[in-house]
Amino acid sequence: MLVAVRASHEHLDLGVLDALTRNSEQLAQELRAPGAPLDGAVVLSTCNRLELYLDADRFHDAVDHAVSAVSRTSGLAEQEVRQLLEAAMGTEVAQHLYEVTAGLRSVVMGESEISGQVRAAFTEALEQGTTTPMLNDLFQEGLRHAKRVSSTTRLGAAGRTGAAVALDRAIDVLEAPLGEASVLVIGTGSYARLVVAELARRGVQDVAVFSSTGRAQDFAASHGVRAIPADGLSAAAAGADLIVAASGHGQTLLHPEHLSDARSRVILDLALHSDLDAAVRDLDQVTVIGLADLADEIDDAGQLAAAREILTEGVDRFVSRQETRKLDPAVTALRSRVATALDREMEDIRERYPEDIAEDLERRLHRIAAKVLHLPTTRAREFARDGAADQYVEALHTLFGIDLVGAAVADGEDGVTTRTRRS
Repeated sequence: MLVAVRASHEHLDLGVLDALTRNSEQLAQELRAPGAPLDGAVVLSTCNRLELYLDADRFHDAVDHAVSAVSRTSGLAEQEVRQLLEAAMGTEVAQHLYEVTAGLRSVVMGESEISGQVRAAFTEALEQGTTTPMLNDLFQEGLRHAKRVSSTTRLGAAGRTGAAVALDRAIDVLEAPLGEASVLVIGTGSYARLVVAELARRGVQDVAVFSSTGRAQDFAASHGVRAIPADGLSAAAAGADLIVAASGHGQTLLHPEHLSDARSRVILDLALHSDLDAAVRDLDQVTVIGLADLADEIDDAGQLAAAREILTEGVDRFVSRQETRKLDPAVTALRSRVATALDREMEDIRERYPEDIAEDLERRLHRIAAKVLHLPTTRAREFARDGAADQYVEALHTLFGIDLVGAAVADGEDGVTTRTRRS
């Protein structure tokens, strides 16, 4: 059964989401704890969302396990975590993931960064061996159809990224042109890389980077910017027109005393776990633009409709594939039944006929069996595509006495699209 347990900017304040995602890099290990009621898991953790995609036998067991895991990593009480997380199962999980991957549920509508983050989460799960055939199908179809949205609609054609929108917001406030501004980037992670790349694309020359973890020198060398030494943050901040705070390590790095002069400056606070002392926002000469300020809507209903139509095709393909997988045991059992009967008949033939005749008869019987099984195998795919797997299994039971209700048709909740917030 496909289960999702998730939280995002869509229904939580970013401060709450910040607390919920603390130490989320440990979640994959927590979900794989001995005795876990899961067959597989993929963890997607970004600045704006925490989403766990699970392959499980039982919905409520999976949700309870996920809640406990998030409680342990975040340090929040289980009851509080249960109230914050949203749970879903079945095809609605696929629809949601595909909209996330295509950027339709991002703060910046249609942004392209999330697709890379989804791919990275899936790749990490593959490398850790925590995926299953169903989760593989889920993510592969999602990434494939998100790419179609990007290449065939204006949502992707605009090249929208969170970094680009953030810099656009900064330009509206900066007193000097962006190309003439002195920029300080705090952090060397994925978001810092995106910002530095966008600054380079816009021709900004004066860019420096600071890292509290000692990575500034290597980052600067590989990105063509200046590195700020470990004790140089105060001087660098004092001389910057634009500060991009994106380290996200949960440490307060930028304090009011770093910005005590009368210089007007803009700070882009882009880390979910903010690098800023809360008092920085109260400084008169400082304009702080945070993640919540980047909300940017697409006003072209036609483009949104086209994107959702593409994603719905992806969901349909995923569902059809899962229905086909459900019938794999049934088709295998039918073939096994025929093969067993053929083997028994061949034992008798080998005892009664010379070897050359027996071999000829065996070839003929195998050809007959292949022809007989061709139509049931083809019909299995057709029944699966039409969502009638249960009828196919029932027909096998009626005609051949093959009982696969438990093996071929998974838990009855598998196709349900119910959403629930557990309390």
